[in-house]
Amino acid sequence: MRRFLGILSILVVAAGYASAGNIDDGVLLVDGKPFFPLGSWNSSYTSPEDIARLGMNTSFRGGPTTDEAVAAFREFMRACGKLGVQVVPYLSYGGAGVAPWPPENVRRIAQLATEPNLLTWYVGDDIVMDHLPGIRQTVNILREQTPTIPTVADYIATETPEAKTTFTQYVDIRCQYAYPVPDEPFTDYLAFFDEQREFVGDPLWTWLQNFMWGRTGRMFNIGAEGPGPLPEPEQVRLLAYAALLRGVRGLLFFPHHELHRQPELAASVALTCREIRLFESHLAAGEMSMNLETSNSDVHATAFRYGGSTVIAAALLKPFYHRYVDEGIAHDVTLTCRWEGERLPEAMLVAAPDLVPCSVAWAQTRGMVDVTVPSLELAGLILLTNDRGEVRRLRKQAKAIPGQLRTLVLTGAASQARKVSGVVWQLGIDNLYAPPVVMETMRAVERCADALDKRDYAGAFRAWRDTLRSCRITFENTMAFAEARRDVVPKNLQPFLANPYGLHNVKGLGNAPEAGDPWQFVRSWMVAGPFPLEWDGESTATPPGFDRVYGPEKGGGLNQAFDTVDGRGVWRYVETDVSALLDFLPYFGTTENVVCYARCSIIAPRNVEARVSLGSNDGARVWVNGEDVFAWSSVAQGGRAAAPHQDEFPVQLNKGRNRVLAKVENLGRSWQLYLSVHDPDRELVFEVE
Repeated sequence: MRRFLGILSILVVAAGYASAGNIDDGVLLVDGKPFFPLGSWNSSYTSPEDIARLGMNTSFRGGPTTDEAVAAFREFMRACGKLGVQVVPYLSYGGAGVAPWPPENVRRIAQLATEPNLLTWYVGDDIVMDHLPGIRQTVNILREQTPTIPTVADYIATETPEAKTTFTQYVDIRCQYAYPVPDEPFTDYLAFFDEQREFVGDPLWTWLQNFMWGRTGRMFNIGAEGPGPLPEPEQVRLLAYAALLRGVRGLLFFPHHELHRQPELAASVALTCREIRLFESHLAAGEMSMNLETSNSDVHATAFRYGGSTVIAAALLKPFYHRYVDEGIAHDVTLTCRWEGERLPEAMLVAAPDLVPCSVAWAQTRGMVDVTVPSLELAGLILLTNDRGEVRRLRKQAKAIPGQLRTLVLTGAASQARKVSGVVWQLGIDNLYAPPVVMETMRAVERCADALDKRDYAGAFRAWRDTLRSCRITFENTMAFAEARRDVVPKNLQPFLANPYGLHNVKGLGNAPEAGDPWQFVRSWMVAGPFPLEWDGESTATPPGFDRVYGPEKGGGLNQAFDTVDGRGVWRYVETDVSALLDFLPYFGTTENVVCYARCSIIAPRNVEARVSLGSNDGARVWVNGEDVFAWSSVAQGGRAAAPHQDEFPVQLNKGRNRVLAKVENLGRSWQLYLSVHDPDRELVFEVE
């Protein structure tokens, strides 16, 4: 087969068609060397420089259909060629439901085969059963025109004999993909590639998602399809490594223009691409040993043996990557892999700009070694070799990576820090008076900027990684905070607790009590008002309306009507947010210099000496079973913002129903109430009446 392809290549070159890419025994070669494509789907506003800047070596772009477009595309290819970027013309057919390219257009695009950086033809996108005849038609023409240039297509068709024939005989490289954002387990993602390989064989490529699906936005109420908070930088990195673990021979990021709008992802993608290119031959052509034995059940690893050395790809894959919100580091992880040399190899983990030595010992099984990695952050590549020259070359290349990323790390760090900071500020768990949750994150961004100012690219790179790690820890704390309050979150809102970017939907979560809080808050009320407070704006005496008896104080049922400042009014049912804060502003038209009433019932199993806690903005008074048990006027005693447990007072609860009435004044702006009863055993039942 190799000899046949070699002779055929000579004939094609002589005919004026020379392509960089060809396949030999299932390995994609460029200029005779194993090639691992790292690219993106892009369009006219993505330049060759944009592609190279991220460390990519391949561009996927919609193919031309006219002579003028062919000429323009050729110029694009040549600009890519100057930067070492291969090009894959995209013959758009498939998911859009369009007809296959007319034969004349296929022959027209075949003219590009004279360009030395033409890698493959992409002949199908999102292919289903109805597209299979068109795939065969297009490939037959391409093979007639350019017989050595490989073909690639996305496969999502049903597993039928016709599909298998098409994708094994007409498609040289199968590009299978699954986008597990936001809720697919990593185990399913790994199994997906095994299933596809079993059906259509090797080699496989995959697309990696770097944008937010519309359903993701709907799920967490964070926007439409396109740029968004998901995926996280580490999620894209872990997806890339998970694909490597399943022997995928090419990674394609979709789409490139989203990376322009998400600098936090761009920096992570750029690092991942550069790491992979350090070991391109191993990952493109190495003999694979999947599912290495590891000492940590969350760490997965695959070995690639090529030449006289081995590269291990390892990744810390928690069950659901969208919940990857912890430190993201596994310590002292031992990986067991095959080693055929007589001497123990040297093992080095790439942690740019450094190479981290790993200990190596013979395993209990003959021909195997145990490699212990002192610290694996998210994912990494480990070289096993006895060639000191190979280590020296690797050290030099790893040391150069921070300088190559110098234009990306600061924007990446700042963008991710701002995104994460926004989540905790929305929740109210990082404010002027709370512990500074994101302070260390922002300081890491500052260190990144300072290091760049001094042209200390390694320092800037490390500060960027510190920023991402700090963001993960911040999210871990945020998610723990939210999970501790699950019991007070209504069932219909609990799905939002699955992701940090869904937490904003749970109003008041930042002030919600923890599970096990001995105070039980009133969360359902009937409210009525507003009534005049009659404060003159200057007096420090209690306003007349605070003491005046209005209709709700005179008793009566819930059908009772009142003359209010806003006209005729009645009792209305309201619920608090999960913090138990009752905000009156949405329910009344006039909200300054007024009072309103809130009522509920507490049902006690027996006579109880209870403690009641109250917080209000502004002043408030409370009656229990008609007895005046608390009064505090903000005019006479000073204003305040509402918070739980500002005042505490004893009350006598009788067996059965106890009616509670609160009167709350508002001088202006915020108008709020918290009310709770000390009830650690949850013996009391709260009702609106």
